[in-house]
Amino acid sequence: MTDTIKGKKFLVAGGTGLVGANLTQRLKNLGADVLSSYFSKPPSFLREIYKNFDFTKFEDCLEAVKNRDYVVICAAQSFGAKMMKENPTVSILPNLKINAGLLEACRLNKVGKVVLLSSSTVYPEADYPISEDQLDLNASPYELYFGVGWLNRYIEQLAKFYAKTYGMKIGILRPTNIYGPFDKFDDEKSHVLPALIKRAFKKENPFIVWGDGSAVRDFIFVDDFIDDLLKILENYCVCDPVNVGSGEELSVKAAVGVILDVCGHKAVPRYDETKPTAIPYRMLNLKKFESLFGKQERTPFEEGIKKTVDWYKSLVNR
Repeated sequence: MTDTIKGKKFLVAGGTGLVGANLTQRLKNLGADVLSSYFSKPPSFLREIYKNFDFTKFEDCLEAVKNRDYVVICAAQSFGAKMMKENPTVSILPNLKINAGLLEACRLNKVGKVVLLSSSTVYPEADYPISEDQLDLNASPYELYFGVGWLNRYIEQLAKFYAKTYGMKIGILRPTNIYGPFDKFDDEKSHVLPALIKRAFKKENPFIVWGDGSAVRDFIFVDDFIDDLLKILENYCVCDPVNVGSGEELSVKAAVGVILDVCGHKAVPRYDETKPTAIPYRMLNLKKFESLFGKQERTPFEEGIKKTVDWYKSLVNR
């Protein structure tokens, strides 16, 4: 892997988020020539390779991808279930601009390979691990994810248009729930795990959890996800979406138990079924990825949570 990445010119679009920050550090360690973007706040690490861009502006897209061999599109405006419930269109326009602008800029600048992060929100509701070929565009995404699900469906089709029309090499990943260091911990944007970690770290009591805790998810640690992303980059930029996850079913209730234990918080969680929750079951079938790259070793959930909590502690104590 190092031989094909070392010395290559990368743009990590959205380099301060969960995936982007970890990917930037990994690529730097592998000897790549990395340019990473930030939007509102410069990072506290590797500042020399970061530059401010607003990818809703096409001129910024053109400038950022110039002379880059590879572009990884991590840039996105994303929000948790609470914000999506209250303002369901909040992420639509900016994310359309970001992805369409970067794809067109990559075409004009003849970028060698592009990796696009899609989402499991493209899938309709299913009570089984759903595979890539079971995406039925005549069936709507889960109601809460209707807007963002169709957004990601459209962006995937747009990528396929560029690949078909211009021969662009594009890799597409459909991840499950990614977690780890550099996740969003602010109240308005955090997803379930960082929100729970933040509250457990503060020793919040009573410890209220939205929903009944029965929702099932597949949580993948960010280091494992980046391993998979680099495999796609090197070997499968053929504009054919691939599911990526840990393959382990975990209920929110079980995740809460691990987080409380790791944070040393003895509170007994109380589940509030009157509050909005996300989709009750979402697991992805990983057979396609495994057929390409074999079965992958994954970071155990408790170990991943410990690493995430340690990072969050260092952030709070800085």
